[in-house]
Amino acid sequence: MFELLLTLVLLLLIFLYHFLNWKPLDAAILYQNHPLLLFGHRGSPQKEPENTIPAFKQAIVDGCNAIELDVYLTKDGHLIVFHDDTLERTTNGSGRVMDQTLAQLQSLNAAHLWSGRTEQIPSLQAVVDALPSSIVLNFEIKNYEISSRQAELALIQFIYDNKLNDRVILSSFSPLNIWRVKRIDPSIFTAFIWYKSGLFCIRHFIGIHFAHPDFFHPAYENVTRSIRFWSRMKNIPMHIWVVNDANRMKKLAVDPLIKGIMSDDTELLVNTVGENV
Repeated sequence: MFELLLTLVLLLLIFLYHFLNWKPLDAAILYQNHPLLLFGHRGSPQKEPENTIPAFKQAIVDGCNAIELDVYLTKDGHLIVFHDDTLERTTNGSGRVMDQTLAQLQSLNAAHLWSGRTEQIPSLQAVVDALPSSIVLNFEIKNYEISSRQAELALIQFIYDNKLNDRVILSSFSPLNIWRVKRIDPSIFTAFIWYKSGLFCIRHFIGIHFAHPDFFHPAYENVTRSIRFWSRMKNIPMHIWVVNDANRMKKLAVDPLIKGIMSDDTELLVNTVGENV
């Protein structure tokens, strides 16, 4: 009985510690021009090869005011935009992305699935240079290394160099990535991503209590009562992914806790809820 009581007290103390020390940043600056952020998920992948500059430009043409993209730190220390852990699905290459140099990656065709198309895997710098300065950007950290924080350091330095502090969110499925960002610079906007609700799933929302993010990025089916509770309690906006259904877009757009929607179908997204931006 004593051991059970002690365990409950310890859990309560841990809960209170995280609750009191979790102080999300004021995110108002991200919404000052756009009450609702419409994210092109990997650009506009239904019209252009995902995570390429044409895909990002197409999302902007369609009317998106925000872009979601995925970032890797290459073997030789460069930031590039790519989603998968390996190259086989979307390129004519093979192997793990993290094991390649920038030159090796940029020699591949990132539009391998698109007949007659050739596109380069872009550097993060090339993407930022190609987009309007008014666009809100979400960089998902894809390097899930336990022992190294090089990806986080490189991304934070990139934000400094490009003066992006007021329009970039660093997000990850790994609470360790977000925790390290906050340890390096607490002023950087961060978001925790998840899509599973089972207690023993790795990508579970319980990671928010370790990451202490400024935004929640749940999959649309994982907007649970507990998540809504924490969103209200800590005043944390939610950006929901990946929403490709018009009815669901309309429902999410009027929810006061939801400040952003990510979609593969950028034209549908803007045509359906564009009046909310």
